[in-house]
Amino acid sequence: MELIFGGVYQGKLEYVKKQFNIKEQDIFYCVGEEEKLDIDFSKKVIYGLEQFTLACTKQGIEAKDILEANRSNLQDKIIVCADISQGVVPMDKTLRAWREMNGRILIYLSGQADTVTRIFCGLPQVVKATAHTEPRKPKSYIHLIRHGTTEGNLKRWYYGQADLPLMEEGKALVASLKEEDIYPKVTEADFYTTGLLRTEETFRIIFGEEDHSVLEDLKEMSFGDYEKHSYEELKELPEYQTWIGDKTGTTAPPNGESAKAFQERVRKGFRQLVGLHKLKEFSVRHSGKEAHSAVVCHGGVISQIMAECFPEEGKHYYEWIPEPGHGYTIKMEDGKPVSYQSF
Repeated sequence: MELIFGGVYQGKLEYVKKQFNIKEQDIFYCVGEEEKLDIDFSKKVIYGLEQFTLACTKQGIEAKDILEANRSNLQDKIIVCADISQGVVPMDKTLRAWREMNGRILIYLSGQADTVTRIFCGLPQVVKATAHTEPRKPKSYIHLIRHGTTEGNLKRWYYGQADLPLMEEGKALVASLKEEDIYPKVTEADFYTTGLLRTEETFRIIFGEEDHSVLEDLKEMSFGDYEKHSYEELKELPEYQTWIGDKTGTTAPPNGESAKAFQERVRKGFRQLVGLHKLKEFSVRHSGKEAHSAVVCHGGVISQIMAECFPEEGKHYYEWIPEPGHGYTIKMEDGKPVSYQSF
């Protein structure tokens, strides 16, 4: 439990929203009306607890008794309560009783909470932190999915950034794999594609109209002038033979990118993805939910990522390339890949 307290108009709610990535729908607002004593414990944040103690005071009910009876429901909550103990003692008997009850509830909650933070002028001061302060880390997964079959796959073209759509059989393949239930169960995930037709179409078949972002650096390698051509079409070209015979990875196809340039771009794109995924982990850390990020991208990109994440496997680059529509789930811990499963 996190207890946030402080004087009125000191920025308590603003602090909670920013610090814990809280949305409006995650907040239960207490009110001071006498008939409103119930608290919605399904919400992440209980705000304005002093209004709850006011309602209890008016009805002659001890607020602590209600919270004590719901102690198990409070363990993963963020409770925000104003400190009304300062200033002139009220002349009104009810307001004096309210002030005392609110003080008692703050003492009780401070004893129960893992962390107690006082907010003054928007600035936090941690007045209690226990060994249990650090929230339990959510289970965390990144899913890499290769797009379905295209004309380039069947004709064995070099094609990377040529914007090819899925073939009808490619769409049917992905749909059948979805029917077979091979794809990870992801709820409230962050979704990404590379923006190319084949990844967008694959994404829609699997995930429907979910909102998603584009990761440009996870596009497939650019083959330049060799795009949409096969080995048989290119094998007599001297510059092509120079390119495929290069062992350094520094030679690029005409108007394309070298293997080393591609590798560095994918590293950059994966670092960006991991950074975004860390934000996803942060956003669910108080909810008990798992953190999922799903990316529909390309075989070469997935192979590059997996080879770098799991070098101890000793697999050749081409061994990591999944079949169309398939991919890998990477388990993440502390921002690093620790294991994987194929699907």
